[in-house]
Amino acid sequence: MRTYEDLVTAYLSEPGPATLSALRRAVRSAPNFSADLTFDRTVDPLLASGRYAEAVTALRELMPGGLFSPGVHTRLASALRHTGQTQVAARESTLARAAVASIVSTGDGSAERPWSVLRVRDEYDVLSSMKKTPARQELVRDGARYLDHHICADGSDVYFDVTELFDRV
Repeated sequence: MRTYEDLVTAYLSEPGPATLSALRRAVRSAPNFSADLTFDRTVDPLLASGRYAEAVTALRELMPGGLFSPGVHTRLASALRHTGQTQVAARESTLARAAVASIVSTGDGSAERPWSVLRVRDEYDVLSSMKKTPARQELVRDGARYLDHHICADGSDVYFDVTELFDRV
């Protein structure tokens, strides 16, 4: 059986649909996976108050269900840097960038080729990485697919395929 670390290493070595699919399947199967991952009541207050070691602990407790969440890895990198763990922080930064790249590799963000995400939170992390501010979000049914449609402050439209999130319900 392949470990989560094996699956991440395989994806980082050969990013593509097959390695991404295997990694995502494993993450979705994790006992603590949540499509509704949030940080505003748990991790973000710890980071804001400078309680970085506690934030590291809280973020690591999200694993393996939080694996390949751009937000988890970005926050973990920041907290680790503040605790002096720069090499581990650099790895987390790499994982955050790889997580965003994995999402945008799944399409072009259009309704025809929406980006696929593991969690709703990932949508906001991708938009943030692109310096886009979501102004409105709506769920759209497109045949057998469910799409989150974001209308951004700059007037652009971005679509995310969230069908697999509904398949879990």
